[in-house]
Amino acid sequence: MSAHPTTTDLVATTEAVEEVPSSAVTYSAPDGEEISRLFEMTSDLLAAISLDGHFTLLNPAWEQLLGWSIDELKAHPMQELVHPDDLEQTLALTLAGHHRPAQFVNFTNRYRHRDGSWRWLLWSARCDGEAWYAAAKDVTDRMWLERQALHDPLTKLPNRLLLMDRARQALARLRRSNGPIALLFIDLDRFKAINDSLGHAVGDHLLISVSERLAEMLRDSDTVARLGGDEFVILAEDLESDAEALAVAERVLHALEEPFQVGSAEVSMLASVGVSITHDPAAEPEDLLREADVAMYRAKGAGGHNLELFDEDLRREASARLDLENRLDHALPRHELLLEYQPLLPLGGGRPVGCEALVRWHPHGGESTAPLSFLSLAEEGELIVQIGDWVLHTACAQAAAWRRDGIGIPVSVNISARELTGSDLAERVQEALLYCRLPGSALCVEVSEEVVLRDPARARAALKEVRSLGVAVALDNFGARQSTLSLPGSLPLNMLKLDRSLIHGFERHKDRRAMVVAALALARESGLTAIAVGIETNRQLALARELNCAVGQGFLLHRPDAPERLRLREPAGAIRSPPPWRPIVRLRGTSRH
Repeated sequence: MSAHPTTTDLVATTEAVEEVPSSAVTYSAPDGEEISRLFEMTSDLLAAISLDGHFTLLNPAWEQLLGWSIDELKAHPMQELVHPDDLEQTLALTLAGHHRPAQFVNFTNRYRHRDGSWRWLLWSARCDGEAWYAAAKDVTDRMWLERQALHDPLTKLPNRLLLMDRARQALARLRRSNGPIALLFIDLDRFKAINDSLGHAVGDHLLISVSERLAEMLRDSDTVARLGGDEFVILAEDLESDAEALAVAERVLHALEEPFQVGSAEVSMLASVGVSITHDPAAEPEDLLREADVAMYRAKGAGGHNLELFDEDLRREASARLDLENRLDHALPRHELLLEYQPLLPLGGGRPVGCEALVRWHPHGGESTAPLSFLSLAEEGELIVQIGDWVLHTACAQAAAWRRDGIGIPVSVNISARELTGSDLAERVQEALLYCRLPGSALCVEVSEEVVLRDPARARAALKEVRSLGVAVALDNFGARQSTLSLPGSLPLNMLKLDRSLIHGFERHKDRRAMVVAALALARESGLTAIAVGIETNRQLALARELNCAVGQGFLLHRPDAPERLRLREPAGAIRSPPPWRPIVRLRGTSRH
């Protein structure tokens, strides 16, 4: 065969390779002119390539796609146009094709355009022992779309979908190697505070910097991915031992300790790392990721800037947690949830001025579960919204029943972070009021200080909508952080519930007492009703009265109980005291802030 085959040579070679029996197909060979026109007019890329890698025959489509002339393309080895990251694979495939003449080789790689950009080509080629004959398609747009679907748009790192695919491949390779693979779940410890204080643009810049630093410290065989927010995952394979996986986690912690340059400022970015390790090729990638996530939460719970290995103890905890989660999923349909109510009482005497609804879980055939345990679990998913709806409707129904019985006591319900930041809180509250035929003044929603501080702007907007319905708003756990005296002034509130840590500590600690005094002064100045929560001793009650706190709540005054066992009617001779937020509710449609 000549060094520069013609289009006739190309077709002849193809016919020889196919070797289709003449008895099976009636074949009429096209004439040379037809072949020439097909070669010239097709939009696919056609090429003949010598074994040393030089183009010997190219159709005009090459000039249209890559911008180089045919002569320029022939003047240099094709390897000079292949992307450096694709060159090794391309050479390996073509070398393998030399040893298997007449077998098709299919692959993709990137070719350099004259303007410096890269085009993805999908090849189908085969070698007859003397030259390569190939056809290629431009698949740049398709590869771009696939990359968008598999990569995080901000950091350009692999996303969860691509991470799990690579983890499956790594597990398959475990069958041929002795070393383990590991997943490292990384959560930045102070990112939200930095993001809130410096702005999202700075936060995005910081996430990109973190991703680059993680990528720099890893080996070529490792993968670093971003799951979203401030969560990153590293897939480490070809490890020699479990200890090496922990060493990688240590390097992550040390790498992030170095300050990041953000504009003219330096920002330190610490992290919590959870590690899961396996030697089992049959392991599931999602299980490994969940185990690393569980270990990360333990590291964060221990104070952060730490690493934890998922071990048998954590496996038992995770199994118990999964069992709890499965049982909680059935709690509502099985009617295992109920509400108890704890009255709010005037410390000067009189009937209760409100009742807080508190959810309890009594599984059929099992022991009661602490609210903090199952509510925190429900908070991690959409289940908290379903429970919140049930609490809202059940509490409103109870308030309506009390009103029919001549007891006009407002009921309070707690709102979770997911409910507060949702787009339909006011709509859901209004639906419950209308269904139970209640005025807005019969209901109070309570939001904790911690929940509000997660997103103050969104919390403010949601609570303003709720207030427009005539519903009272209470800020719960106020003072728990001891640094939020400015918070009430930015929210549409009626009541301030002092955190129980203040009430329990102001007997012995001067700073707690000072905080209570400041909070009460703030409430009076803002026209809010202050409520002392967690009164459990006569001394605490006496001090609350001494500081002129009007309303209290706690075991000493009245324990949470079922509705039928509550003492809600006014005792004989007691001084009637209206609900503390009623004068403010009359100003519905106006705002002090």
